[in-house]
Amino acid sequence: MLKEPYERDSLTGLLSYTSFQKAVALYADIDPKGMENGKYAMLCFNLQRFKVINDLFGSDGGDKLLLFVAGQIEKLGGEGSLATRTHSDHFCLFVPIRDDSLPRRLDEFSRIIENCAPDFEVICHIGVYVTNRSDIRPDGMIARALLACSFVKESVDKRYIYYHTSMRTQLLLEQEIINNMGKALEEEHFKVYYQSQYNHTTGQLVGAEALVRWLHPTRGIISPGVFIPVLEKNNFIVKLDLFVFEKTCALLRRMMDEKVQPVPLSVNVSRLDILYPDMPEQMEAIRRKYDVPVEWLRVEITESAMLDGIEKLTYFIEKMHKLGFNVEMDDFGSGYSSLNMLKNLDLDTLKLDMRLLSDEGSNKNNGAVILTGLVRMAKWLGLPIIGEGVEHKEQADFLASIGCSYVQGFLYSRPIPEEEFFELVKRQRVGEIKPPMQLIEKMNSAQFWNPMSIETLIFNNYVGGAAVMEYRNRRLDLVRINKKFIQELGENLTEEDVLKWQPFDNMDEQNKNILLETAERAIRTDSEQECETWSLSPVNKEPICVRISMRMIANSSDNVMFYILIRNITKEKNSQLEALQNEKLFRAASEQVNIYYWEYDIRTKEMKPCFRCMRDLGLPKLVCNYPESAIESHVISPKGAERYRVLMQSIDAGLASAEAVIPLTDDHIPFRIRYTTEFDKDGNPIRAYGSAVPAE
Repeated sequence: MLKEPYERDSLTGLLSYTSFQKAVALYADIDPKGMENGKYAMLCFNLQRFKVINDLFGSDGGDKLLLFVAGQIEKLGGEGSLATRTHSDHFCLFVPIRDDSLPRRLDEFSRIIENCAPDFEVICHIGVYVTNRSDIRPDGMIARALLACSFVKESVDKRYIYYHTSMRTQLLLEQEIINNMGKALEEEHFKVYYQSQYNHTTGQLVGAEALVRWLHPTRGIISPGVFIPVLEKNNFIVKLDLFVFEKTCALLRRMMDEKVQPVPLSVNVSRLDILYPDMPEQMEAIRRKYDVPVEWLRVEITESAMLDGIEKLTYFIEKMHKLGFNVEMDDFGSGYSSLNMLKNLDLDTLKLDMRLLSDEGSNKNNGAVILTGLVRMAKWLGLPIIGEGVEHKEQADFLASIGCSYVQGFLYSRPIPEEEFFELVKRQRVGEIKPPMQLIEKMNSAQFWNPMSIETLIFNNYVGGAAVMEYRNRRLDLVRINKKFIQELGENLTEEDVLKWQPFDNMDEQNKNILLETAERAIRTDSEQECETWSLSPVNKEPICVRISMRMIANSSDNVMFYILIRNITKEKNSQLEALQNEKLFRAASEQVNIYYWEYDIRTKEMKPCFRCMRDLGLPKLVCNYPESAIESHVISPKGAERYRVLMQSIDAGLASAEAVIPLTDDHIPFRIRYTTEFDKDGNPIRAYGSAVPAE
């Protein structure tokens, strides 16, 4: 097809770029239908780190590599193809497509190139454009192949990518973002939203993460997943992060000025922020400008920050700590370097990536096992943990069960605008994130007998009533006890008295079986187990009830040793029995005075009704989402619904007592409703007790 003499590249012997374009144009003119039907492809090649190769091996070594690559490109193209070196280490290949072998040939080409130098990995990125138009010119084909080639750089495992029209759309969007980002920052089209963090156990608000959103005046909301990577490419992300930090400081200042209890706010810092040597100082200057206490501010880093070197990340964390900032690790557990992070970085908080609990993959239990291990490691290091991306109550309950009570995600709140978040803080009970207690995972049982060991020190002084108990031949005997164990059983006892008494010998068969079953369960599960048993007191032979926690610490072929903790709960049990008796009496009395009563859990919004409420109103033993569910079922009259909501809001807000006359049921019968609130030791409302009697 190349009848006239075409110019050649002096180094590789391939067509010159001008000749290549002419030849491709000739193909397009001769076979327009083939061009339109995808019978041809334009490939663009880009050798990575070619300058490094020239530095290491000299220009002669670089030229040898270019000659080798040119030869491999010609082999890849085969008969009827056209190849050129556009400049330096960039090549183009125009190739007819006769079958479906091109992907296989590209894989083989990439393998050969990557293994061509024994001491250096050579990587070549390839963009592929398969023709789909009859009127497209060579420069248009090359532009599309080059665009596809640029996308290969963002992929870790791909060496070639086929062009798609969405790439052009994405490129145009990226350019629009670049053109508008300065104006958007100046005119504050970027808005800071806040996603709350809660203590799932108490329901208290413990903090929030500041997240940036772009509210474009014509496009609407632009996703952070779209604009943040673009801003990172051209370093504009640093300005945006400082903007978010300043808005966060301004919000905290407002809370303080308006006497609203502040909550700690977390601000993300990007990899580029960490590379800027004066970034901590700039953040500190902003903090001082708003005169915000540093304990209300946290900075979040991600594992990807390690890609620029652990030394730079460590230096950044050290500077932030010297200024008093807490440093959190975001998406912990999502990357390959998590364990290395724990070992090398001085972190203050870990945020667990809840994607580990996703349903993807064949073994759905692995994520739960990994999360449990991560929480345990964090506890050993004394680091608070926040579960991020929690969307369902089951996830939050699971986290709480493994020792992580702090959660962030759609279960409690989506990211919300500043004003909405400010109002939320005003009406929420605020708590704090505390580090977990450092627990000894397994004690050395042999050291219990060493009077100088740490185990003996803990055993005698720091725990409650503790003992070592031996299990043999379906019998449990005390072999060692501490002073507090003796105190739990009664006054004026000696260690000899208790060891001679032996609780197992003073139990009936039912309680012996309870204790034995608990011990055998602890052996099977290799975990702590708990039970309550009754026995006769060593003091006066009266019945006593003891709550026992037991954990296996050693075993052999014929016996097992347990470490146990006990607490004498006889008074509590007797009080419960008395309360049951009083409940019977109260039921009878309430029938006489025509009263309804119930208990309301402020945190969970669960209501436990009395027997009359269940009998007369058809309520279940536990009413969830109270009072809304009672309003929906017309237990509370629609006419009185709004007044009842106001009454409940005052109780939720911490009012010690409240009352109102409100119609109940569809018959609109007026009842006098009274509430009395119970508070915890910190003064937070935890539950309320309600009653209703017909209004006079």
